[in-house]
Amino acid sequence: MGTKGQQKREFILDRAKEVFVQKGYAATSMEDLVHHSGVSKGSIYYHFDSKETLFIKLMERYLEEWEAGWTEKEACCSTVEEKLFAIAEHYALDSQTPLQKVAEDFYISQPRRSEAIKMHLLELVHKSREPFERIFREAELSGELSVGKAGQMTVIFSGLLDGLSQPYSEDKLEDMLVLYKEAVRCFLYGINGEPGKK
Repeated sequence: MGTKGQQKREFILDRAKEVFVQKGYAATSMEDLVHHSGVSKGSIYYHFDSKETLFIKLMERYLEEWEAGWTEKEACCSTVEEKLFAIAEHYALDSQTPLQKVAEDFYISQPRRSEAIKMHLLELVHKSREPFERIFREAELSGELSVGKAGQMTVIFSGLLDGLSQPYSEDKLEDMLVLYKEAVRCFLYGINGEPGKK
């Protein structure tokens, strides 16, 4: 795709994000996207074959931005422990963004999806876990984690953070940050443990 085509695609994604945030995924129609973007329906369909595909591309872009932000923060961390606390904080801050609410709406609005969409969503899930897996691979290399455990720890840790983002998404940010920090502490040291104590 040429530069103009890419610019048009990004423009559509920018305008679509605004509408999705205002109305939610389920309540947003292609007509809403056409009206808000000023781009013809044919042009939108040229770049994205459905509202679902458009939203998934929007989430892909959002995930890339999230990972770029994390890469900057990760550079300031020197240990695996520091990275786990820092990425949990990054995750907590992200859970407050309006697009995350729309993503929840997206996931529950259409229980029946095509196999292609399901596969694409699965790829997004795996992609979102890559930063966690890198941390646990590093822990394996440093001897802080048994070899072969990185995959399991990735699933457990991402599940922990995902779970926290659901029921507490309306809480104050400072309360969420405390909760996420405590979750990482429990993950690392147990419910009554402290750093340096077995």
